[in-house]
Amino acid sequence: MNSEPAFQKAANHYFKSFSILLLSVLFYAQVCSGQALPLDRNMEKAVKNGTRTTTGFPGKKYWQNSADYKLDIHFDPETLELIGEAEIAYINNSPDTLSTLLFKLYPNLYKANSMRNTGIASSDLGPGVRISAMSVDGSPVDSVNRRINGTNMHIRGLKITPGKHTAIKISYTYKLNAGSFNRTGQIEKGACFVAYCFPRVAVYDDIDGWNEYPYLGKEEFYNDYGNFNVRVTVPGNYQVWATGDLKNTAEVYEPEFAARIARAELQDSIVDIISNTDIEKGHITKNRNLNTWMFEATGVTDFAFAVSNHYVWKASSLKVDAKTGRRTRVDAVYNHRHSTYYPVAGYIRQTVQQMSYHFPGIPFPYPHMTIFDGLDAMEYPMMVNNLPFEDPKDMVEFTAHEVFHTLFPFYVGTNETKYSFMDEGWATMTEFLFHPFLDPAVELKYDLSSVNDYAGLAEDVPVMTPTAQLYGKARFADKDLKPALALFYLREMLGERKFLQATRHFINSWAGKHPSPFDFFNSMNAEAGVDLNWFWKAWYFEKAIPDLAISNVKRYGSSYRITVTNVGKAPVPVHLTVLLKSGRKLNITKTAEIWSQNRVKIVISFKAAEQVERVLLGNAYDADVDPQNNNWHTSGR
Repeated sequence: MNSEPAFQKAANHYFKSFSILLLSVLFYAQVCSGQALPLDRNMEKAVKNGTRTTTGFPGKKYWQNSADYKLDIHFDPETLELIGEAEIAYINNSPDTLSTLLFKLYPNLYKANSMRNTGIASSDLGPGVRISAMSVDGSPVDSVNRRINGTNMHIRGLKITPGKHTAIKISYTYKLNAGSFNRTGQIEKGACFVAYCFPRVAVYDDIDGWNEYPYLGKEEFYNDYGNFNVRVTVPGNYQVWATGDLKNTAEVYEPEFAARIARAELQDSIVDIISNTDIEKGHITKNRNLNTWMFEATGVTDFAFAVSNHYVWKASSLKVDAKTGRRTRVDAVYNHRHSTYYPVAGYIRQTVQQMSYHFPGIPFPYPHMTIFDGLDAMEYPMMVNNLPFEDPKDMVEFTAHEVFHTLFPFYVGTNETKYSFMDEGWATMTEFLFHPFLDPAVELKYDLSSVNDYAGLAEDVPVMTPTAQLYGKARFADKDLKPALALFYLREMLGERKFLQATRHFINSWAGKHPSPFDFFNSMNAEAGVDLNWFWKAWYFEKAIPDLAISNVKRYGSSYRITVTNVGKAPVPVHLTVLLKSGRKLNITKTAEIWSQNRVKIVISFKAAEQVERVLLGNAYDADVDPQNNNWHTSGR
């Protein structure tokens, strides 16, 4: 019941309309002053059609399609055969009549004749996904009407009108890969991570239409939101972890273990749900030839599951929403021989806590977060597959990175396939932002070499380059580290409070939706109340080359004037450490904003009662392609 007075409704409506008008006026003022970002044609069309705006909000006519999945999966970890039945309820919310349905068959990465940009063991090559039966709204779709090209499958000759609900049924099977793990596959005997295990309807959006990008191995994913109801049947001595809530815990676990799970979901301390002693004793799951595990997940973009008959399981939970008291369970599931996994449950817990209460300060959106010991470093809704890294530093940083992906691209549905920087930049920044909170005892020393060594080379490209076009030396720099540093420098420039406010505004505006990079830029501009287009242009649309130099130091009695030149033109902060003769230090900071007026040099003045011995430029997170000119010493005058 809405008890809001009519006059208040009218006032709110007027204020909202005025705010939108004001933001539009500000945007067009930027256009006229030459500060607008260069829109590509498909984004221009979306703004014109009213599905996107120039203020960072979804447009009044914004839409996105959805699909709910009912999956019945039988998986044999010994033979690696997977047999599935998929019932898909697809809703066309677009204004277009669809004559084609595009499906993604991601396991076809291992099909013998598929195109790939990553290495695959010859022993894993095979027929790919075999479809034994398919229907759309009850009408059979035979192999003649299924055009499969690599990981894309087109179904043509359809007429799916706007608003139509379409029922799709598919019976299929494929063999999980064993010799070349790429985000999914057999990890070792008795342990598998099974992802992308069902035919799914591709995204059809207001910017590009169908997501035609094939999955070639390197690029990641772009999926619509939906609800999942999944049955996973495996041999009785295996346990299953998956996206969503396990709905039949008491039917698959023996009572003692079901009780341990229930306790872990209510307590802060980390407990053993399955210990190595338990594995040796056996009798963890119900004593049947087969057990069927039932999972439900609502409003997620994907489903993945993992199985093992010999992994230990540590778990805890924490309150993630102070208002409602809602808790999230955190799980570390791993081979007990991998000692670097011992502290992982604590790392997950700290990451979820940081996300919920500090950065970005939004309650963790899902009921559990499970990290499974595997052969990759990859994220899925509520699930992570992480290597047992030998270096504790990697274990800390990759835990933070993969868990933070919960927000991007899952809670906020960014297009990883086209613009992976929209999620990788955020997740990479948390590697050095969260590190001190996860484990202060592990040395924090981040490697910036991918930017320092390759920025500005021929292989380097602007961050806005579609991910599928990124190859070579600068790939990691342009999709991960450069956008991470840009966000980190922006945080310093805006101040933590304003940066957090703008970040939360973007997340809340686009949660459950598909923002483009322009939506992100415009949303941050609007909420920060600052025209940041000069910053976005330099870091995202140009080949950002971070390169500062101390070009001059002058002394006038007790006064000093230091000239810093921006050789590479990228807007990076200036962090000066002034070492005095006595050994004391002076720290001088200028944020990246100093380069907002296209300056190429700045002069920093200060007074010192004693002689300056040395001036150092840069800190551990300041990228610089030529550090040789970052050090001034009195002997070099």
